Amino acid sequence: MQQNVTLEVLQFALLLEYLEADFYERGMNAIGLIPASDRTVFGVIAEHEAIHVNVLRSLISGAGATPIAKPDFDYTAGGALAGFNFLPTQYGTFQALAMAFEDTGVRAYKGQAARLINDKAALTAALSIHSVEARHAAQVRRMRGQKGWVEGNSRADLPAFTQGIYDGEDNLVQGGVNITTLPMAAMFGGSAAATEAFDEPLTLEQVTAIVTPFLG
Repeated sequence: MQQNVTLEVLQFALLLEYLEADFYERGMNAIGLIPASDRTVFGVIAEHEAIHVNVLRSLISGAGATPIAKPDFDYTAGGALAGFNFLPTQYGTFQALAMAFEDTGVRAYKGQAARLINDKAALTAALSIHSVEARHAAQVRRMRGQKGWVEGNSRADLPAFTQGIYDGEDNLVQGGVNITTLPMAAMFGGSAAATEAFDEPLTLEQVTAIVTPFLG
């Protein structure tokens, strides 16, 4: 039973990593899209995502299963970003999508961690990837002039169709305690800081809904 759960999580994670790896590879290969000043950062992120793909494929194969094939991707999100095709004038959209994908990845891995609790090897791999996705997210957010963390359920300046990535991030209760009721909570940022201090998990179903528009 645990192996079935583990494989479902790993295949799910592989889909997300395929999406990110393909996205950054296309961005790096697009002539004139990424400014020279940012190519090093996105080049490193692209390498990380490609490694994540290979690790997940190896874990799945090692468990006796066949990794899912990489699907085709539609980076217009079913027309929500009509005309986006990694053109030189579309760097702003590229950065926005990078932020959306990385923020999704952070919450997606967190949402699946508990399901791997009885498979230490898979859990270790997933948590190792999760922390790097968080570093990616913070870096990309700051490159866009945003905070490195999410405040409330704000999607910042991203399009409305990305709201599902941030829904639920305004949770104020951790471990049964409302953070804003703690002593001196107001002095240390109140509800804004309370939501920034924690990332909330996303379920498999929630992430599937977020990713589906990008599946060709």
